[in-house]
Amino acid sequence: MRAGRAVRLSIATGACLLGGHLAHPGRAVAQEGFAPESEPREAAFETALVSAIRPDSAARWARGLAGESHVAGTPGQAVTRDSVVKWMRAAGLEVAYDSLVLYLPEPLSVSLEQTAPVTQTFELEEPALGGRVYRQVPQFNAYSGNGAASADVVYANYGLPADYAVLDSLGISVAGRIVLVRYGRSFRGIKAREAEARGAAGLLLYSDPQADGFARGKVLPEGPQRPPRGVQRGSVLNADGDPSTPGVPSLPGAARVPEAEMEGVARIPILPIGYAAAEDLLRSLGGPPAPEGWKGALDVGYRPGPGPTAVRMQVRTERGEAAYHPAYNTVAAIRGSVWPDEWVIVGAHRDAWGPGAVDNVSGSASVIEAARAFAAAAAGGHWPRRTVVFVTWDAEEWGILGSTEWVEANAEQLKRSAVAYINQDSPVSGRRFNASAAPEIRSLVRESTRAVLDPATGRPVYDAWLATQRESQNGASAERPSLGTMGGGSDHLPFYIHLGIPVAGYGFGGEGGVYHSMYDTSDWMERFGDPGYRYHAATARLTAVILSRLANADILPYEHETLASSFRTELASFAAELDRSSIAMDSALTERLADVRVALGDYETAARLFDAGADSLLAAGEPAPEDATRINEAQRVALRALLRPEDAAMWSRNLYVRDDPDNGYSPLVLPGARLALRDEDAAGVAVELGALATHFRAAAKALVTARRAVEAAAR
Repeated sequence: MRAGRAVRLSIATGACLLGGHLAHPGRAVAQEGFAPESEPREAAFETALVSAIRPDSAARWARGLAGESHVAGTPGQAVTRDSVVKWMRAAGLEVAYDSLVLYLPEPLSVSLEQTAPVTQTFELEEPALGGRVYRQVPQFNAYSGNGAASADVVYANYGLPADYAVLDSLGISVAGRIVLVRYGRSFRGIKAREAEARGAAGLLLYSDPQADGFARGKVLPEGPQRPPRGVQRGSVLNADGDPSTPGVPSLPGAARVPEAEMEGVARIPILPIGYAAAEDLLRSLGGPPAPEGWKGALDVGYRPGPGPTAVRMQVRTERGEAAYHPAYNTVAAIRGSVWPDEWVIVGAHRDAWGPGAVDNVSGSASVIEAARAFAAAAAGGHWPRRTVVFVTWDAEEWGILGSTEWVEANAEQLKRSAVAYINQDSPVSGRRFNASAAPEIRSLVRESTRAVLDPATGRPVYDAWLATQRESQNGASAERPSLGTMGGGSDHLPFYIHLGIPVAGYGFGGEGGVYHSMYDTSDWMERFGDPGYRYHAATARLTAVILSRLANADILPYEHETLASSFRTELASFAAELDRSSIAMDSALTERLADVRVALGDYETAARLFDAGADSLLAAGEPAPEDATRINEAQRVALRALLRPEDAAMWSRNLYVRDDPDNGYSPLVLPGARLALRDEDAAGVAVELGALATHFRAAAKALVTARRAVEAAAR
């Protein structure tokens, strides 16, 4: 914990058992990781959890947290901290919060004027559309540059490198000009980075109605889509954690990097605008016809310019000491009864750019309701065997700050203790289920969806999920639902790409256009997203089941063979990309590729033998706790073997995946090799293949040790 505040991982005994309907009566667990005699105990535990979770309870937390705007660093966010602490304590949990001091330069003023060919001043405020009026959060992008710019406008589509290549081919430069781009296809910080690198004087970002406006359906207040003056706020930070304390936690009194030297912070002014304003600017742009792929849903030509449209924009934000604000992660836990030093962690960010009913009150409500269910189960005699930790993060919206700083402060403990991290970010905005997970726990997530009912169909979430995927594949008969790969953009990132801790995220999505706007309210949720909060409860039930299976399994349900198979698939894909590239396949590179395939084969064999041995051990009966401890630690050693060595200059250490540095959101699998290939660096590709071979052998060795622990336990 930070600032000398320790969270005691225990629960008070005074929690009361809360009732509720049973989601999976009579269900057999049949879950990997449990011996036959453990399964009835787990079934009873899950029944207690699921029965305790109710829509009206989830609604209480959701309405309370979305009652007002709560941007990180503001008094409104401190209110959410106090609410979560109060609710957790009332449930019987012991809870505390850490104290951070983060660089969060709030906006002082923003303005935008069109100066040619007509003059007008744009209202940078989202109008109330009926219902409750919330405290307006200024239209701004966090970590925008400070200052003013006056220049001709150039439209650059999504503002990605390929789009600037098109402008170059047309002889159009953005240097000294103000670039207008639409949201989508990448993290907005990448758009800021690319515009600044090309000498732009400023950047305007807008949500085209093709993505989340009238082209998708009725707009607010009649429908769920973004209205003309609706705005997507958000951070443009390109850094890992607080830019003022790179690599170290942002505790009170920490040494700070001067503002002028902070990496990843924009130097040009950046503003988000609604598509009504963007339409006015695009309508008068000249230049050649834009490519077909550059056209959105507005009734304009989408020409690139430059000019004759010109604007003046200004962004003034806090600077110096005034830009530092307090932030608070809340942490509650139930101490494990058998393996208290092994932690299963679930988290959701608590901050928002407005009321945040979807993003991320729905996630916070899931965590709170799951925590309440665990407290109720414990009061009824069902204690988790491993410690379960429930966290609400601060300042995720500014750049995944709260969780990153917590991981930095607690890295050594997490290396010893963390079993998995489950992330809840915007899990409820509709009815369509989807999930992503690290390969080694995909089966855990998939099978857990059989234990929770979909509120609309009354059938297991698994069935509704599979039906949705088959429908999206035009009737193709998928045997089972597929899970995505975890990329960037949320609080799982420091756990996964830095420490290699298995992660998962999931939720129920739908149509809507309120992302990062003042219209992300309880009213929107109750009209369009989740009337009755039934899917909030379903999300919390699934979260509770997944946490329970991780917390109570005799042998941690990691699927090492699945992870090894995923490496095999990606290596084959990479080899094909290498063959198509301009890099010459000399004998040294050919040998390196052959070597990594051999090492991967050794790893696959060790994984298959360990998984089979663990299954046999469990079939024979429940292992002794001390045997399980040895086996599970050896499993975690094998996962940690697939990390790069610690290096202060390298945050992303996971050899399997990281967030794509040229996209921000999407995953980049085999990142070292693929980034070297992207740079056409043959020597770098060889080095990365050598690193993979080395780490595959280390992981194989660790799994051999784990298998020996299994064999010793079986004797």
